[in-house]
Amino acid sequence: MSSTPASDADGAAVDENDAHANERVFRLIGIGGGATSLIAFTAVGAIALESLAYGAVCGVFAGVGSALFLPWFLGLSAAQEAADGEVSLSDAADGVPYSAQRGVFGLGLEIGAVVMIAVALTLDGADLLVGVPAALAVALAVYFVGSVALGR
Repeated sequence: MSSTPASDADGAAVDENDAHANERVFRLIGIGGGATSLIAFTAVGAIALESLAYGAVCGVFAGVGSALFLPWFLGLSAAQEAADGEVSLSDAADGVPYSAQRGVFGLGLEIGAVVMIAVALTLDGADLLVGVPAALAVALAVYFVGSVALGR
């Protein structure tokens, strides 16, 4: 299978198949990381908190968060590495093929899952009526701060 190189703004050859391959790899890494987070947080909930349901909810938050955040973050890292000079975060985020809003919300969900575990450990009990609102509040706060930082 041959690929036809295109040129970027500087006239350098860019292989479009390589860019699509990177996107697929980043997406697969996100899915794998999401599955791992789902399993890990569910296990923590089941073993440490003795509540499979609470752990499963934490696992879903962490898994979805990882699946959304990792591809965006890896794309952002690749865009910053491709730029030879200093590039601002918002300029690098513009060069990423993934949605910055989804990536930042995924980060919020991951942090929310950690907060949900912390709340359960602090209260000496896994209560979904306390943990889920805490996790969602943190996820939305991270999303808001990230959106302001990226200028979106």
